[in-house]
Amino acid sequence: MDYGISNRDGRPSESEVAAILARAVEAGVGYLDTAASYADAETLIGRHLPSGHRLRIVTKLPPMAEDVITAAHEETALAALAASLERLRSPQVYGVLIHQARDLAKPGWQHLVNALRKAKERGWTSRIGVSVYDESDLALVESRFVPDLVQLPFNALDRRLVASGWLARLRQSGIEVHARSLFLQGLLLMDPAMLPGFFAPIRATLAKLRDAWAAERDTPLSGCLRYVLGHSDIDAAFVGVNRLHEFSEIEAAVARLDGESGEFEFPAAIDPVYLDPRNWTLA
Repeated sequence: MDYGISNRDGRPSESEVAAILARAVEAGVGYLDTAASYADAETLIGRHLPSGHRLRIVTKLPPMAEDVITAAHEETALAALAASLERLRSPQVYGVLIHQARDLAKPGWQHLVNALRKAKERGWTSRIGVSVYDESDLALVESRFVPDLVQLPFNALDRRLVASGWLARLRQSGIEVHARSLFLQGLLLMDPAMLPGFFAPIRATLAKLRDAWAAERDTPLSGCLRYVLGHSDIDAAFVGVNRLHEFSEIEAAVARLDGESGEFEFPAAIDPVYLDPRNWTLA
């Protein structure tokens, strides 16, 4: 999609998607993250992912529009997953997630969890779980079921799940943890002075973060990667790219990492409004 605050090129062409997927397989990337609601991403993946690949695909059920979830939604969710598998041209995927954790707060949430469990029983997936945004989402999930897999935001600016102890708690529970938003839609790779006015209150903090990376001879890209990949509680880290050259830059930056954790004294606490793109006002 035409997605991301740092995306100036718009939606990648189909040939670019094919090139990125081919390079990902060649480079030995472990996972591919997608969703039914990501426009035609699943179709493009199914069309262009090289045969014989070993990528572990994680996809997500469509969010529930209704305020109450019924038995009919259970079947709808399974039908949606079957359609995802058809688009992906695969009989199964590694993981299936609930896309919006808040759906678990709705009456009848059990039907959604039942759909996940049935998908696992049918051999459509080996992991079931949920995509979350914050501690409140994780607390809700914990009250509903024990997931195999949780996908969550984690980056050098957003340390809430470390500070709250949730990351360690998930690890102790044996739950697989996938980190996303390593670059916060590319925000952490941009010159703070060039950010929209909405981010004016944290420009100084972002500048200090870049100074801390520079002191360790890290670029913003390598600093972001080092911080996340250095955390032992993370099982997999997802990055988004719009062009093949971006993938190549990330691949090269990872290859240069020396294994150090990238932990450092953080400049200041961050208002959560700046950590969740759903709350951004960019117009």
